[in-house]
Amino acid sequence: MLRVEESLSRLTERHQGALRWFVAHEGEDRSWPGALADGTLLATKAKGIYKPSWSKHVLSVRQSLGGPYPDRDPELRFDGTWSYDYFQENPDPGQRDTEYTNLGLLQCIEDGVPVGVIRQITKRPARYRILGLAAVVGWEAG
Repeated sequence: MLRVEESLSRLTERHQGALRWFVAHEGEDRSWPGALADGTLLATKAKGIYKPSWSKHVLSVRQSLGGPYPDRDPELRFDGTWSYDYFQENPDPGQRDTEYTNLGLLQCIEDGVPVGVIRQITKRPARYRILGLAAVVGWEAG
């Protein structure tokens, strides 16, 4: 948790509060997460990658069941950690830098800012698993 606190301390209070929501709800299965008390959205249904206008960083990524991208299941490790291959917005890897959302993820890599991760687990009713926070560590072929 110390490294998480270190990376959050450089962010605005609004961004910190939103990312702390993902920490507090890690492992929960729930309906769509609503806005925080201050009105901050945690994710958007319009795109899988949510980069709020008030930040240069992505706040969260969401995987939908039956979505168009080749996202993979998280790889769970014995020590409780996990890794997750999430595909960029725009299926053509050569078009990565044409999408502000992808650029926001690259900024997360550069600045060491984590993102919240949400995966849809059922369609009707729609339910989502909150995986928690993830470090964005690299980009490879989409």
